Amino acid sequence: MNSLIWANVIGILMVGAWIGMQAYSTARVVRLRNALFARCGTISDFDWKPDTAPAAFLQETGVPSSRFCDAVEKLDLRSCASDWDRALRISEHLAIHAQDLGPIQSDLEATYSRILAGHGYCADFVKVFLGLAHAAGIFSRQWSFSYNGFGGNGHTIVEIFDRATGKWIFLDVYNNFHVRDAVTAAPLGALEFRDALLRGSSDIKIVPNGEGRLGYPIEEKLLAYFRQGLQEWHLTCGNAVFSYEANLLIRWSRSVSGTLGQIVSLYIGQRPSIQILATPENTARVNDLMALDRSFRLATVAFAVLLLLLIGQLSFYGIPSRQGQ
Repeated sequence: MNSLIWANVIGILMVGAWIGMQAYSTARVVRLRNALFARCGTISDFDWKPDTAPAAFLQETGVPSSRFCDAVEKLDLRSCASDWDRALRISEHLAIHAQDLGPIQSDLEATYSRILAGHGYCADFVKVFLGLAHAAGIFSRQWSFSYNGFGGNGHTIVEIFDRATGKWIFLDVYNNFHVRDAVTAAPLGALEFRDALLRGSSDIKIVPNGEGRLGYPIEEKLLAYFRQGLQEWHLTCGNAVFSYEANLLIRWSRSVSGTLGQIVSLYIGQRPSIQILATPENTARVNDLMALDRSFRLATVAFAVLLLLLIGQLSFYGIPSRQGQ
């Protein structure tokens, strides 16, 4: 009797330890999150426009906060000739405050305030950019790349849809640059930039978005940084930053723990999934990520079954008393 109970306890500890190891570091937490909510796509799956966005893309339909609306008014974005010009002005507004004082990882309003005080990493800048872009009537989407098996080591950038040209245009808000065709001077989309890096093309030109510090003053180091993540590009399937913040359940869970907030948002369908750009070159990496998904789901089921079995054993046999030991 006791041996069966102890065997069950050992099983629970072993499975629980494995599950805990997947959340041992931020990079592992991000990789696990990506594994649980990832799907794959080819180049054509990303070639859509705002009015034909996939159903899985969580579009922002909520009303921007008054603070973000006021910021858009102060930036005088209405005087800009196009969505692209407005996006550059928003990016410059954030870049001139960048002092690399560390990550923020807070709610949208607090993140904006701390960026203006010099704090923030790429994810913080992108989140606030998405909010300001929505307040300015610009449709934007978020790309990321990693270089540790779709984990937390990498970078995140944005694309905006410019209605004047009818195309997506890439800009790196945190590092304060975008890319243009060296011949035509036309700004490139994210996948056009990625393709140029894959081909080793020299027909591109790195251009600052505006005033503010450059994340990589040396261009070759900037390009090398992007090259190391070429096989792990993925799109965040949503831009609903205001709706996310307005959800009461998410706000409550985040007040307890940032990790708990992420878990809750995932399971109530408010945190967007990611769509991996699948290529023949990254098949092994994608397969490893999908294997983690299957292993984690199996482990959580096993943990729950073993725990229920232990409760049943203790109820049936009774918890041994000190006299009986």
